[in-house]
Amino acid sequence: MKFLHTSDWHVGRTIRNRSRTEEHQAVFAEIIDIAKREQVDAVLVTGDIFHERRPPLEAEEIVAQTLADLARAGIPSVVIPGNHDDAFRIRTLKPFGDLVRVHVVTDFAEDTSSLIVPIPGRDGKEHALIGCLPYLHPHTVLTAAEGAGTSEDVRLSVYQSKVQEYFRALVEGMQRQNRRAVSIVLAHAHIAECEFGGGEWRSSVFPVNAAFLPAHVHYVALGHMHKPQAIPGTKSQARYAGSILQMDFGEREQQKSVCLIDAHPGKPATVTTIDLMKGKALLRRSGTAETILAQASEFTNAWVEIVLEPDKRTLELVDQVRALPGVIVLRFEEPGEKEERSGETEKRGIGDRPATELFSDYYKLKRKADPDPQLLALFDRLYQEESTAKDET
Repeated sequence: MKFLHTSDWHVGRTIRNRSRTEEHQAVFAEIIDIAKREQVDAVLVTGDIFHERRPPLEAEEIVAQTLADLARAGIPSVVIPGNHDDAFRIRTLKPFGDLVRVHVVTDFAEDTSSLIVPIPGRDGKEHALIGCLPYLHPHTVLTAAEGAGTSEDVRLSVYQSKVQEYFRALVEGMQRQNRRAVSIVLAHAHIAECEFGGGEWRSSVFPVNAAFLPAHVHYVALGHMHKPQAIPGTKSQARYAGSILQMDFGEREQQKSVCLIDAHPGKPATVTTIDLMKGKALLRRSGTAETILAQASEFTNAWVEIVLEPDKRTLELVDQVRALPGVIVLRFEEPGEKEERSGETEKRGIGDRPATELFSDYYKLKRKADPDPQLLALFDRLYQEESTAKDET
């Protein structure tokens, strides 16, 4: 049986207030073409479907159209929400999704049978069970007694223990249903040992250890990290598919892709990455105005940040540089920046940087030291709670 693992769509995301709708539509068409060409038995979507908890109507229409196009091609999909998604909002799609083989699993339940999606093979000879573990917010995992008056370290320990139990219960439920089936687990989580990859960092509040991932399954499909990567230190094949677009300039060196899983009962799965080519590249170019203008042919299918080095013709040509296709940021080089640019932290505008990263920079500026990871986790949790409260109001 074959499956296509894709994640972190972030539909509705803009870049410097420019719409990325056409990019999303082009990449989704590419993903559907891959799914058809490879004759996959299902497409697996591991969360962060939308960029915002209250996505614009256009974003919802694009996602609905994509899932409908897969269904029309006879390809089921299995979808779980991520930390950017509103699980309650996505849950409303479930009754309609069941009719067109769009399987939506939004909440963890003690009855694990509701978390397991059976997928028959195209030839009718094999069968797969897809176990789903949506994003688990600490508020839904920890009881009031476990959260009140306890340290972040204690909360983290309890949270991790429960997540490990959830994984174990899910796999045991799959084995009870059919031990001879192809077994795949979907999860949206922050695996502590993985690389952020320079892109947007929005913590899932509490990380979990790679050792917690289930061992006796063919594949663990993960969402949350934008950099495509295999998970070190696991006993089963586990991967982040990564985001389908370069979401900010910190991801500009990443080749985006989807994962093709070929799995059969009693045999190890084979995993192949397939590059995605339809999204625009994010480029950062520095130099004099004349140097930048000479590179203009590279900008036609890209979003470009320009850092201008001052010279005698810079002011004369700056409007021409700004008018180049794809240029969304233009700024002048700061004193000493050229010497410091190599190996330095990304210099991004505040609007493109997550709140947790800004807080970290502020803390280092004031305290002359890196903030403790648990402090960052606490800040992120409080920030998300406040953001959610404003949305609900």
